[in-house]
Amino acid sequence: MKPSPSDFAPGVLVIAPDPDLKHSLAFMLKAEGFSVETGVTWPSEYRANRPDAIVIDHAAFPKGYSGDEELTALGRKVVILAGRNRLLPPLPEATVVRKPLLDRALIDTLRALVPEQPERSK
Repeated sequence: MKPSPSDFAPGVLVIAPDPDLKHSLAFMLKAEGFSVETGVTWPSEYRANRPDAIVIDHAAFPKGYSGDEELTALGRKVVILAGRNRLLPPLPEATVVRKPLLDRALIDTLRALVPEQPERSK
């Protein structure tokens, strides 16, 4: 059986408690060729998935969360979506993309962090 193009698409886990935001992000990423899974809470959703990258809305973090060690231990690329006025703790293992997403900032960031997978040898 010949693999489909999605077999080589980078996998992205989108974690957002707001269902409209989560649906919009998933739709946008799928339209751009990413393989997408979704979840509501962090960090529990990550444990069930092993994506190439994780997009986490800041609202998905528990109050007072400063999980820099946990993000570092993932070994995955992490993008945090945060409002323009939202102060975040220093998270050197994550790339912050500011909301609202009015341009291609998220897509361009993910493409830079996680290139498409080359076709596997037979």
